[in-house]
Amino acid sequence: MKINTKWIPLFASNFLGVFNNNFFKTLICLLAIHWVAKGNESMIVSLASGLYVLSYIFFSPLAGRLSKTMYKKKVMITARFTELFLVIIGSFAFYIESVYMVMVCIFLLGLVSTLFSPSKYGLIRDIGGDEGLSFGTGTLEMFTFFGAILGPLLATIVSDHYNFYVMAAMFVIISLTSLFSIWQLKVNESEPMKKSEDTIIPFVFEFKTFKFASSMKGLNLIILGLSSFWMIGSFLQMNLLVHCPKTLGMTNTQTGYVLTASAVGIGLGSFLAGLFSKGKIELGLTPIGGFGMTISLLILYFLQPNGILFGFMIFLTALFCGIYMVPLSASVQHSVEGRKQGDMIAYSNFMIFLLIFISAALFAVITKHFGTNAIFIFLVILVLTMSLMMIKYVPMMFARFKNLLKI
Repeated sequence: MKINTKWIPLFASNFLGVFNNNFFKTLICLLAIHWVAKGNESMIVSLASGLYVLSYIFFSPLAGRLSKTMYKKKVMITARFTELFLVIIGSFAFYIESVYMVMVCIFLLGLVSTLFSPSKYGLIRDIGGDEGLSFGTGTLEMFTFFGAILGPLLATIVSDHYNFYVMAAMFVIISLTSLFSIWQLKVNESEPMKKSEDTIIPFVFEFKTFKFASSMKGLNLIILGLSSFWMIGSFLQMNLLVHCPKTLGMTNTQTGYVLTASAVGIGLGSFLAGLFSKGKIELGLTPIGGFGMTISLLILYFLQPNGILFGFMIFLTALFCGIYMVPLSASVQHSVEGRKQGDMIAYSNFMIFLLIFISAALFAVITKHFGTNAIFIFLVILVLTMSLMMIKYVPMMFARFKNLLKI
């Protein structure tokens, strides 16, 4: 499939925005630990992760409405302008070493990302049509995860060689480049709805959209499966930030290398899933990803590898994670056409970030009572349960899975 150059501004702005937000969030985790009493590492990591995703739980309905009643490109440009302002305020918070101010900034950055999300996913069909959904989704997710892990990698290096002025300059330059990228996007959108009567009250909206999704067999379970993927990613990232230095004795920079391995794995898995789908939504790839993750997580739990082998197993887990996710994400986007798609993406976001928020709380509890290695066996149970449920209850998944095994 020939790559349409119209994709580039969307991919670039998405990557840079995700990169900057995760750079900011991880620096909070690494530096704010030194601003408070020792022994609060897991608390700081959980708080920063929880605050970042809290907006997705309460403001996803509003984000869905904006993607229906406004031009999606305009929503994204406004979001990028707001992010630029927030990283400037956040830089000042780092300068005065204010835990409270940086935590407020991370919450507000999460809010901007919430409002941005349905619009960026909605533009995939506008740019590439139905035949571009798998490719566009896979590539967008690849760059999302490159940003989500390469941002933390840079943060680990910067934290080991901290210079406030270099850090602040990075925040602002990356934010400006992200704004410029989305400004260059050329796309023909459908006309926005003049008004929407749908509720933006979070749990009322979710209940109504859940009922709507129930009319399409297996869709709610696909959304739950997609949400579990993000929960897995959240657990892995938080666990690496604590497990690598505390259990494996790695420096922040070495921890960053492991985070990079997971970024490359998820990004490559997402891209490969988009290519293997060949313009279709290949649900048979999801069980392959699920069972691959199960095996690699079991190896991590029982063998407890260190060094290069640990990094390789994290890479392998992440690779299968990307393969697991892309068909689910593309299926959600394909389920509804037109401006109504914004509601479905908002509903999906709500479920995704509700589970991420829960993961932030569970992470603190599990690691406190059972240690960081217990996270790997917890993820085995989660992945295996979701894979088996989807094979049984999602139409065509088992048939497509069997068909792929014959190739």
